[in-house]
Amino acid sequence: MLQQTQLLGQVAIKKLEVIKKMVKISDFNVGQVIKNEFDQINRDLLRSYAKASGDTNPIHTSDAVAERAGLKGIIAHGLFSFGYLSKLFEDLLNQEKDGKVLEIGVEMRGMVRCGDLLITEAVVTKIEGKKVYFDTKQTTITNVDIKKDEEIVKQFEAGERGYISEKDIAQGLVKTKEVDEGTLTYRERVSTPGTAIIELYE
Repeated sequence: MLQQTQLLGQVAIKKLEVIKKMVKISDFNVGQVIKNEFDQINRDLLRSYAKASGDTNPIHTSDAVAERAGLKGIIAHGLFSFGYLSKLFEDLLNQEKDGKVLEIGVEMRGMVRCGDLLITEAVVTKIEGKKVYFDTKQTTITNVDIKKDEEIVKQFEAGERGYISEKDIAQGLVKTKEVDEGTLTYRERVSTPGTAIIELYE
């Protein structure tokens, strides 16, 4: 796990929406949000993670194998995305110098794929003594294509490989927004909801 965490730390581009140093219980408030984003998920990274973690299941490293399994392309390891949630709290607690993680529980609902933006969030729901309780979620933003005057001017992997399903559309997960090049179609889906508890030393 240490090697996996180091790998995530080396490649992560984080945007932490949190005060500069949250190390004491008095720094927390109910409703407070801690958040990071990572947008560099690619095949080389997943292959490196597979080697570091020892999970070499080829659905994470070979498109051909993933396609034969009905996945349309490789998917990230479940513990790969979970690592960013774990890292969120490790960074918050200064690598456990200022507190410790008591519990993290998640439900893995959706696949994370190459090209996704992975957003990890934790919202403070309760504070008891020196313990802080969170609702957590990881959301993926999956770009499909950009259209201008009804013509596709840019297509992303999700559009090329058909990652977006009729179920995604029916559930209202597929959205559009205007960007410089035209109208971007994307899917926004919660992949990993959960909870966490940490305990501060002060």
